[in-house]
Amino acid sequence: MSDSFGPAQPGTIRDGVDAIRRLHHHRRWARLRAVELARGVTEAQRRQPFEMGPGSIMGLLVHLHGAEVVWLNVLEEIDPATVIPGADAFESLEALEHAWRSTDDRWARWLDALSVEALARPALRRRDGRDHLTSAGDVMLHVCTHQHYHLAQLMNMLRQLGALPKPAPSLDLITFARELWRGTTR
Repeated sequence: MSDSFGPAQPGTIRDGVDAIRRLHHHRRWARLRAVELARGVTEAQRRQPFEMGPGSIMGLLVHLHGAEVVWLNVLEEIDPATVIPGADAFESLEALEHAWRSTDDRWARWLDALSVEALARPALRRRDGRDHLTSAGDVMLHVCTHQHYHLAQLMNMLRQLGALPKPAPSLDLITFARELWRGTTR
């Protein structure tokens, strides 16, 4: 399967579909870097309470994975009422990473088939008994911006634990783009 998380070459964003793919490639790249940093702390530290976001490193990562599943289920018209699981849904970071691999495969298939027409298609999300309708394109943008918001919280949690190297690694889009140009992106 091709890597559909973004254009394979730097500077090849030709249209909205390419831009969405690039943002999702960046989303995955940033998340993989963040998970790598989270591997550097103990399981107890991953579950330590913080007064931000979903409340712990593990809770935050489970939330991000759950949000990806929720929105894929909406986009694939599987279940518009999928609920994000709680922080204890996975016994370990390794178990979560295992689940995330199949979610990444689903995203790759979705992004492979992405078209301008698909971006305009309505997407139905059911939450708390209410239906919410938006475009598939806006859902796809939301998944990326939602993750970036929470990754900032994750970096703050790691900083409070003293677990970030100095200087702290960048998860910014521009860092990702520069790695693409250098050919060093995974």
